Amino acid sequence: MNLKKLSDADYEEVQRHGYKEGKNGSLFCESHPYLINSQGVWEILSFKESGMSFWEYPLPNLEIMIFSTYVIWRLFDFSCTKIGLRVPRFTHMMIAGVILGQTCYVNNKSWLHNIFFPDDVRAKVAETLGAFGFLLYWFLKGVTMEAGAGVRMGKKAGVIGFTTMFAPLVCGNLLFRWRKRGNISVSINEYRLIIFMQSISAFTSIDTLLRDLKIKHSEFGRIALAGSMVTDMLAFFVTFLNAMHYEKSIGVRQTIFSCLFFAFMVFVVRPAMYWVIRQTPEGRPVKDFYIYLILALACVSFKYFDLIHSYGPAGSFVFGLTVPNGYPLGAAFVQKFESFNFGAIFPLFGSLTLMQVDVPWLLKECGNLIRMEGQLYEVVSFTLFVNATKFIASTIAAYSFKMPLRDSFALALVLNNKGVFELAYFAYAVETKKVRPEVFTIVAAIILLNSIFIPVALELVHDPTKRFKSYRKRNLAILKHGAELHALVCVYKPDHITSMISLLEAFNPSKDSPMACNVLHLIELVGQSTPMFISHQLQKPELGSISCSDSVITSFRGFHQKIHEHTSLDIFTSVSVTKHMHEDICWLALSKSTSLIMLPFHRTWSSDRSTVISNDDKLRIININVLRRSPCSVGIFIYRKPIVEYHMTAYHCKICLIFNGGRDDKEALAITNRLRQTKTRVSLSIIRFTPTFYEMKDQEMEEAFEMVSLKETVTNIVKEKDESVTFIDKSISDGSETSKILRAMGNDYDLFIVGRSSGLGTEITSGLSEWTEFEELGPIGDLLASHEFPSRASVLVVKKQEYIHKTKSQKRRSE
Repeated sequence: MNLKKLSDADYEEVQRHGYKEGKNGSLFCESHPYLINSQGVWEILSFKESGMSFWEYPLPNLEIMIFSTYVIWRLFDFSCTKIGLRVPRFTHMMIAGVILGQTCYVNNKSWLHNIFFPDDVRAKVAETLGAFGFLLYWFLKGVTMEAGAGVRMGKKAGVIGFTTMFAPLVCGNLLFRWRKRGNISVSINEYRLIIFMQSISAFTSIDTLLRDLKIKHSEFGRIALAGSMVTDMLAFFVTFLNAMHYEKSIGVRQTIFSCLFFAFMVFVVRPAMYWVIRQTPEGRPVKDFYIYLILALACVSFKYFDLIHSYGPAGSFVFGLTVPNGYPLGAAFVQKFESFNFGAIFPLFGSLTLMQVDVPWLLKECGNLIRMEGQLYEVVSFTLFVNATKFIASTIAAYSFKMPLRDSFALALVLNNKGVFELAYFAYAVETKKVRPEVFTIVAAIILLNSIFIPVALELVHDPTKRFKSYRKRNLAILKHGAELHALVCVYKPDHITSMISLLEAFNPSKDSPMACNVLHLIELVGQSTPMFISHQLQKPELGSISCSDSVITSFRGFHQKIHEHTSLDIFTSVSVTKHMHEDICWLALSKSTSLIMLPFHRTWSSDRSTVISNDDKLRIININVLRRSPCSVGIFIYRKPIVEYHMTAYHCKICLIFNGGRDDKEALAITNRLRQTKTRVSLSIIRFTPTFYEMKDQEMEEAFEMVSLKETVTNIVKEKDESVTFIDKSISDGSETSKILRAMGNDYDLFIVGRSSGLGTEITSGLSEWTEFEELGPIGDLLASHEFPSRASVLVVKKQEYIHKTKSQKRRSE
């Protein structure tokens, strides 16, 4: 249509509405250049009443939509945070959509309705931008997802994921076949889609929930994410089978092209990503060229899946999986795009999608729900049945792997969570005419209620303070002879390098006692806002630059060269604020499946080891937090002198183990055995303090018999006939005698090893506990580490892993 042939009135109508009513129907046209912004007051003065309102232009319209959705969902988010209600942020975005949608429908002729539901043919800029936000959201979820986590979780994740999906899938199909015999108001395709979507546990929805609840990096969160990964892989497999069964040749082509895409990602794109990381010097950001090239390829992946008639965002998600998570590449995408996407673009998707919900129709259908008839009743009852089946199956699967019952319930709740993925897929089904708008309204309401109920129920069942507690035993006492010891060594200051290497040398890794050593250099974040986590195996320093961890890398690699045949070494640097350092330590220990974390004491002695020259309370707080949350056993090392002096040919390391029974002492004994497995240049003395008993009650008699049998337990473990082992039994009446005995033998040993809870609550430490300066060391450990203790011997205080699953008898014994 030629604009020059239009009259002034027609031209104004075209400018305003994008079309003109003609004799033969509506004539559509577009003006170039397209006006995206209003001319403000000049337009009103020029065109007067025929001028367009400013919200009718694309840019102001988009700005209003972004601002209104942002204000509403942030208001709900802020309110819930203040009252202590932890609800995912996407839930607030959906609520904002419902509110805006119903407000607009109050008056169909209002300016608000004209903004969000224009009746003309203006371009749907907000919807398009929201769709891009969803694409970016899925890509970032793939980036932050650790692809190998599901494989490392092993049988547990596989069984839980398989059971969680196939139990409701089978039961749902059985109920559907029974219902199909009668009259149903929901179509067969809609039933099949509901069964499938309620059976899976989408990784993106689970990850969003766990992240918003701040339990993503816990052992509980890792199991939930690993289980959801398994369901996602099974969902891909089931999708392809359905496509091949129902769509014949199209389904076969989809499967072939999808497999080619996966192979290209694994064998070409993934190695290319690691090449980009190797080209990035440590501590430096990834070049913007690589960032935007990868982002463009994510859009291409979306289009590729769309062309083969598959779900487009799945292509972006799979492509995101090829990006190694963490620093520097994965973190670069998160830092650049996540806040902007989640703050401005992605809320448009959540809100605009829920605006399509027909709440008045839904309220009318509630009457049919009470009478147990109609679409609402069919969908709700069917969904509840499938979810109940899934909840029961998930609980049984988790409990069969010896997870506590409360945590099994919590895991089942998490795996039943529905959110962004399910909502997006049903919206996609509406666009492709597979689902009717009425069914979408019901399903969207169910998803909204689910996303509110699950976090509230989870708050009542799950204890978030146990973030890093492990459901598997990770300590030295369970390691078999010759098994590899996975250890995490933490270094805060350069002074700690020598002490940690000295302790590692004492372990003397060999063929019969190998070690996997992970070294974490922790640096306080100062002068920058972005934390970093550097893997020195992948990233190399830039030529001519000096790494902040050079001294750590050089020293530990020098140690590794001496015993490289029996030790693997990985070095990491974490730059973060002090209050979050313990989370980096526990997270790395959890991801590396370590059995022992070795922490340096916060006090540092002078070169002659006679005086204290440094006392950093910040490091002490970090150590205390690690002790409280650690997923494995922890050793705090107080270094005063080298444990083994190799320059002295006739020198023997003299170790003293203080063993009074208890869980921490048994772990200390396991570490001692590890130190003396080579049986060369190590002599061991085991000292036990026995309380002097006078008048004993029945309970005290039982405790006495337990103490008498303690010697048998120890001697069986260390072999009494071994000449390098000496057993010392001392009878004492109170803590002061314990102190005198230890002070008398302070200069006889190079290393004292003691459990943190050794003798706690008994006569052995009576009087010592009241004067304890450092509670993290326990009463005896505190005595050995005190400045007044007359010894230059180093001390290792051991705390055994707090294993979550306990039998009733174990609980009684620990109490």
